Amino acid sequence: LTMPAPKKKLHELAAVVPEKTVITDSRKQRFIVGKEFARGGFGRIYTAKQEDSREYGKDGSLALKIEPHGNGPLFTEITVFQRILMPEKLTEWSKQNKVSHVGLPPYISSGLYTHNGEKLRFLIMPRYEKSLETYRTSNGGTLDMHVVLSVAKQCINCLSYMQDHDYVHGDLKADNILLASANAFSKCFLVDFGLAKMAKGNVEKPDKKRAHNGTLLFTSLDAHRGCAPSYR
Repeated sequence: LTMPAPKKKLHELAAVVPEKTVITDSRKQRFIVGKEFARGGFGRIYTAKQEDSREYGKDGSLALKIEPHGNGPLFTEITVFQRILMPEKLTEWSKQNKVSHVGLPPYISSGLYTHNGEKLRFLIMPRYEKSLETYRTSNGGTLDMHVVLSVAKQCINCLSYMQDHDYVHGDLKADNILLASANAFSKCFLVDFGLAKMAKGNVEKPDKKRAHNGTLLFTSLDAHRGCAPSYR
């Protein structure tokens, strides 16, 4: 029997960018690359800091996501940041809805960068301490009730904000909920918008090509059928 040809990878992993590399965005803001601390299926994530910045001038105060230019997920995420996660929009919604904390990361910067002839796309956002999943695992696989209630309330506010801006997240899970500092459950942040979609005027239409998008453990029955995310 002839073995089937291996499937071509949909997305490639970016080349390593050395520490202390300086990346300049379109506004001439300069960011210094730190250590790689995480790696997703599509890209590498580094610590970073911004030159001449009071807020983000410390080592490791920023997270820098880098993917090859041709990859789709980071392009999608950058679009979400630029459309709905500008700092002034988050502040305005927070005041209008009398919410003291909106657990969504503000947009810092993004752009294109060429390293050793390879064209890369980057996104910069604040860096947070650790994920809720990391805490859950270290806590014997469970979460205390007060933690669940606090995180759930914040996630509802996050989803409300996104829905008010015609978006759905599409990948809500403990890995994508980050704590601002260790065990600070009153200040969580929902991240990773690579699967986020505009849902205004969404029509339920199964599409086999989109079937099973997302994290299988948490994927809805509709998503398994290939339906686009909705407000449900």
